[in-house]
Amino acid sequence: MQDATFVFDYWLGPDGTADVSRLLDSIDASIPLYVLVSHSHKDHYNPDIFAWASRFPRIRYVVSSDVWKRMRHIVSPTSVYKGPRPDPSTVTVLRPGEIFCDDTVRVAAFPSTDTGNSYIADCGGTRIFHAGDLNAWIWLDESSPQEVRKAMGDFHACLRDIRRYIETSPKPDSGADIDFCFFPVDSRIGRDYFTGAAEITIAFNTSRFFPMHFALGDADERRQRRADALRFDLYANRERGEYIPLANPWDLYMCCNQ
Repeated sequence: MQDATFVFDYWLGPDGTADVSRLLDSIDASIPLYVLVSHSHKDHYNPDIFAWASRFPRIRYVVSSDVWKRMRHIVSPTSVYKGPRPDPSTVTVLRPGEIFCDDTVRVAAFPSTDTGNSYIADCGGTRIFHAGDLNAWIWLDESSPQEVRKAMGDFHACLRDIRRYIETSPKPDSGADIDFCFFPVDSRIGRDYFTGAAEITIAFNTSRFFPMHFALGDADERRQRRADALRFDLYANRERGEYIPLANPWDLYMCCNQ
């Protein structure tokens, strides 16, 4: 039996529009729903998520501190905001290094090399890692060697924090470090855009890797970025793991539901 449902960084519905009905229809309202937001960029945070509380009585929002700054007026009883308002008791704000636990899940927040958080969520013997905008943002075609070294140093520091947590926490039932890893593979970076993905799949024993962050731009740009993100030959760890191309709206990886 499924213990909980997680939605990370909801932005658009499964058809690429604001229509979220198909997604919500697929969620079992009788089990806890955890809606996590890593940061406030428009392709990671959509305040429409707060309308879901009327449909899911066991909802919990976990947000970064920068998202909280953006949404304080939504939960304030004195604001003139007219949109959906969640019960403040259902909102948890996490900063890097902080942890939320209840009877179902344990969610740990880690730093990002951009803004906000990355997350590990443990539930029912399964571990999910969602990077948010954590990546090796190296921009080799535009940056100086010093800037590249700084970017890589910041990225490695974040990975060390994640490593310390993994080494001091109970392993998932699978024995892997991470069961489901969602990580940006974004060719807007330019040359060696896949560096972050290659390093994280070496650093951690990851069972299933899902590239993300390639849905911005016009139709031609999205097609090219999707093709770039799915170049698993450039970054996959050949010794372990499965690499899953959930590259189209409403693609399903059925193992998640088994």
